[in-house]
Amino acid sequence: MANLDVTPSRPPGVRHHVPVTRTTLDTWDVGRFKEACHERGLTLQQVSVRSGIPYSAVRSYSWGGANPTPARLAQLAQALGVSTIQLAPLSTEPTLNELRWHAGLTVAELARRIGYSVSHTSSVLHGVVPMTDPPRWAKALHQSRAAVEKAWDAAKETQARDDTP
Repeated sequence: MANLDVTPSRPPGVRHHVPVTRTTLDTWDVGRFKEACHERGLTLQQVSVRSGIPYSAVRSYSWGGANPTPARLAQLAQALGVSTIQLAPLSTEPTLNELRWHAGLTVAELARRIGYSVSHTSSVLHGVVPMTDPPRWAKALHQSRAAVEKAWDAAKETQARDDTP
């Protein structure tokens, strides 16, 4: 009989894993988005045109059917003349990935800015390996060094929780 145990296991010798990077924001706030549109007297169609995002996607964001990607969050914020944080507030202890989302960067774009491989950048983002040049990360993410270091600590703590059996 086949083994029906589907619990994922790590290959021998693998001490950690890098989780798949989410591509949308968990902190997207539909109410804040609608309020920003209303305050500026903009329809969803106008936001679509200003942001360059298809109307169907903007409509979906407006009722919570989907959350925007980091790049689209930046486009929406720019179209509305607000900060990304106004549309998707930072969590109490943001991770590096959350700061990356608010900068509107993909992992590959961030990797290019800091001069690391995508793989290494992803490992740092998830707290798997240490961040060796915080000032470079701070510049790329438009944050202070302290904020970036604190976000890496939060990512490391999240990784440690995820690794606990």
